[in-house]
Amino acid sequence: MDNVNVFRWLLNVGEIWPSQSNAEPNPKSTAVWATNQDVKKALELLPAHEQAKVLRFYHIRDAKLSLGSSLLKHRAIADTCNVPWKDSHVGEDKNRKPCYKPTDPAKPKMEFNVSHHGALVALVGCAGKKTKLGVDIVQMNWEKDYPMVVKSGFRSWANIYEMVFSNGEIAEIVAYSGPGSSSQDDIRAKLRHFYAHWCLKEAYIKMTGEALLAPWLKDLEFRGVKVPLPSQAGQLGQIYSDVEIWFRGSRVTEVKMELQAYGEDYMIGTAASSLDSSLSGFRSMRVVEDICSTKDVA
Repeated sequence: MDNVNVFRWLLNVGEIWPSQSNAEPNPKSTAVWATNQDVKKALELLPAHEQAKVLRFYHIRDAKLSLGSSLLKHRAIADTCNVPWKDSHVGEDKNRKPCYKPTDPAKPKMEFNVSHHGALVALVGCAGKKTKLGVDIVQMNWEKDYPMVVKSGFRSWANIYEMVFSNGEIAEIVAYSGPGSSSQDDIRAKLRHFYAHWCLKEAYIKMTGEALLAPWLKDLEFRGVKVPLPSQAGQLGQIYSDVEIWFRGSRVTEVKMELQAYGEDYMIGTAASSLDSSLSGFRSMRVVEDICSTKDVA
């Protein structure tokens, strides 16, 4: 297979489209937020049904993620398939995975996948349809998870997810020990390791087009998972690419995966169905300069 160039974009919506962060959410919060001139301009770039989807969210943080995700998808399609913005139709495949739906079947095609969590939206994409892609973002939820682990013990907490992970993965997650000297440091290290497992598995599943209800979920194993070191706030950190994948007892060797830290609380997993895939570094996208400024959005 020829080498496939995979581009990767990252948008931090926490830095744009401000809202009154101290205001209690209510049914009108998103509608009020949408009156902001920058938000209005961004919404107007989307078709009516996508605008309605953004505005249905109760929490503004979710509306911002949805808006950012839609803008990235349209920009990726317009750039990769060389079509006007108005023709960058986003649809869904049989598994409800977002995809490009060209009005003309003869038009160039592309593969892409999107994930969002916290304040981040990530998109990975490539020209053509031969390579399948998946991406997932996780954000560590220390405030929620730490007290639960202290109360019930890490093994009991990890067993909550036994429908997602194999027995071997659960054993590895429970046995993991971090470099910290205190019990608090150890729990935090264990939680980061758990989320690394989760991020890799989710990215792989999204590459296949299925969801966490896939019947073969426990047959997919990640062994010897390493945790990328965190970085400064708002900065991409260490990359872990030596990912050991097993499926039903056999080593998977044809899939390329990466796990990268972002700040202290995020990790981003990428999966590509071909080892010939060349993964770019994540490009930090800006709404005005990189997404909405070109002539094709007019």
